[in-house]
Amino acid sequence: MKYFKTAAAALAAAVCLFCSSCGEPELKHDELINKAREDYAALDSAKVVITNENTGEVEQEFTFKYDEKDVLSFSYYGKYNGDEYAQYNNGFESYTYDNGEYTHAVKGDKDFSQYTRKSKHPQADEGMLMFSPKAVSNVSDVIDSDGAVTVIYTYDVSALGEDIEKMGATSFSTTYYFDKDGGLEYFTENTQTKDGNYDYKVEITERNSVDKIENKVEDYKK
Repeated sequence: MKYFKTAAAALAAAVCLFCSSCGEPELKHDELINKAREDYAALDSAKVVITNENTGEVEQEFTFKYDEKDVLSFSYYGKYNGDEYAQYNNGFESYTYDNGEYTHAVKGDKDFSQYTRKSKHPQADEGMLMFSPKAVSNVSDVIDSDGAVTVIYTYDVSALGEDIEKMGATSFSTTYYFDKDGGLEYFTENTQTKDGNYDYKVEITERNSVDKIENKVEDYKK
């Protein structure tokens, strides 16, 4: 596997800090991020793996695939502070595991949601790749000799909305790693609170190559 700089190393080696005369940062490399977001939303299938960089443990996995009628099937797994949640949805029925409780729903039920290319699942849409230009407070970048780009966006937490403030976040940043051709390798999200740091690595794998979505909720019944 190719070795990439950590977010801390990228910040330390940043070649420049971009600020405009009005005090707002220049959003350099935003075209790379916008294209990565658009490319992700246009995928037929993929697997997203979110790893806690502090523990090395995978805490979330989201795998999706559209069928020939553009109906989404997906499988999700997540855990946090001892809680576990898993869901499988093929567009017509869903199975959910939530800390020992199992539920099943079918299309037409009140709590059932069907997702398509026009009515996207939030994790299959471009919002999966965090980018909020109006909330950016600082931008720094590293450009390698081969043209690979690392760009770090630091955000004004107060401009990101109530949800992140409720978490007690005091700072938040994202670091995007692009190869020499402008393709997204992966990105990280780094949140600091009064209780500690939360650092996550997000990798988009199996792009347009997912063969089948497995109902992993069944695994919890064994």
